[in-house]
Amino acid sequence: MRVSFSNKIISPKDYNVRPMAGYARKHPCMGILDDIYAYGVLIEGRNKKKEKNVLLLISLDLLKIPIALCNYIKKKIKENHPSLEADQILIHCTHTHSAPDLTGEFHWPGGLLNVMKGIMFGRNRSDDYIVWFVSQIVKMVEVLTNNLIPCKLAWFKKKFNPDIVINRRHPTRQSIPDLGVISFINVDNNGLIGFIINYSCHPTTLSFQNNKLSADYPGKVIERITQLTNNKVGVIFFNGTSGDINPITTCGTNYQKLELDKSLIYDQLGTYNHTKNIGYMIAEEALYLAKSIPKKDYNTSLEFQFYLNSFWIPLKDFKYFSKTWFRNKLVYSLKKYLLLKVAKIILENANFPSFTIKRKKFKIHAKTVIQFIKINFEYELTSKSIGIMTVPGELFEDYGDLFLEKSPTGKENSFIFQNSNDWVSYLFPAKDYIEEGGYEPLASFSPICGYFIERKMLELFKEIKNKSK
Repeated sequence: MRVSFSNKIISPKDYNVRPMAGYARKHPCMGILDDIYAYGVLIEGRNKKKEKNVLLLISLDLLKIPIALCNYIKKKIKENHPSLEADQILIHCTHTHSAPDLTGEFHWPGGLLNVMKGIMFGRNRSDDYIVWFVSQIVKMVEVLTNNLIPCKLAWFKKKFNPDIVINRRHPTRQSIPDLGVISFINVDNNGLIGFIINYSCHPTTLSFQNNKLSADYPGKVIERITQLTNNKVGVIFFNGTSGDINPITTCGTNYQKLELDKSLIYDQLGTYNHTKNIGYMIAEEALYLAKSIPKKDYNTSLEFQFYLNSFWIPLKDFKYFSKTWFRNKLVYSLKKYLLLKVAKIILENANFPSFTIKRKKFKIHAKTVIQFIKINFEYELTSKSIGIMTVPGELFEDYGDLFLEKSPTGKENSFIFQNSNDWVSYLFPAKDYIEEGGYEPLASFSPICGYFIERKMLELFKEIKNKSK
């Protein structure tokens, strides 16, 4: 087994004139707080036939990545590295709300109406930037392939929330996400080579008032580990189940009060100090976990099994009636008969639209993808396997718990990387939509996206378990 870590800066040189994604801001980018990066880890194992078996994980400090752009990145990587297939490459966005807009929906600053205008007429105006940062990714992959180090692998997860995150829709739940690490040490001296971090929290420590480029708290996680290890340990961050998990910056922890007025959570006015404090806390605990894994728990050989499932999600609504029905139905109708209908016509030949849509009369579908990567250690004393699963959007906590419980590799050995290989929706349960409605359905392709992802993920789990018998 071998591994390598690397990164490349992907901050646009002309950031001051670019619209920023994530909020309906009144102005484009007006400065920079810290650079945004592409991070990569390349893991090489052997399959049962002793053939080289490779996994490439990429994490980008961007809001989201549509499937069309994701496929373009994979295509460009494959042109330079023909042995890498699409299912061996996982592309993730940390979801910082302080990154450049890629899809055109935030092209016109000035509020919600201009975001709607951007969805319908925005087009992608970022080809120059996209081509450049994808070339940076390709260069990074070249570095990764040339710097592989013989290694051992181990992993660990623990509950972690020192009052830094809150479920914004169910504050009194007092959620405690998993902090997970997948760690690599040197075969020769057992020194720490690098590790993967997986934690669940929206990168919105910087509020909607911020107009400066930043990787938000995931960037500070990397920064702190770089400081503590004198830049000798590689690290990469993947956001977990964060659809309804927000940072705690200025809302406080009076959960009963926040249950009555959730706007106090949504409208927090966090500062760069909050970004740094939360990032550093996560970093210090993650580094401690990576260093504390017993050497006997490390494995020296592995093989990957890749499961990639593409499908189409219809733009449909649930049949129900509740106190949120009128608002939900209004939003749904606007999307189906105005926003997406007009956008499809206008963006027919756009390079990287927000959604890959097919339309037949009044039926509209969006293409998306889920993935499960099973990492087996068949030549070790342990019979355990690791599972890494991806979802194309922002997964609500209830679904995250369900997927971990049902995972073919077990809850303690499974990791969720959301916002990977596509972004199609907030992925919320029907109950959340029907009983509460709220902002998340407005921002999503379809109210039934969560239902479809649940169904397809559980079907995939069943397929994997049947193949393992």
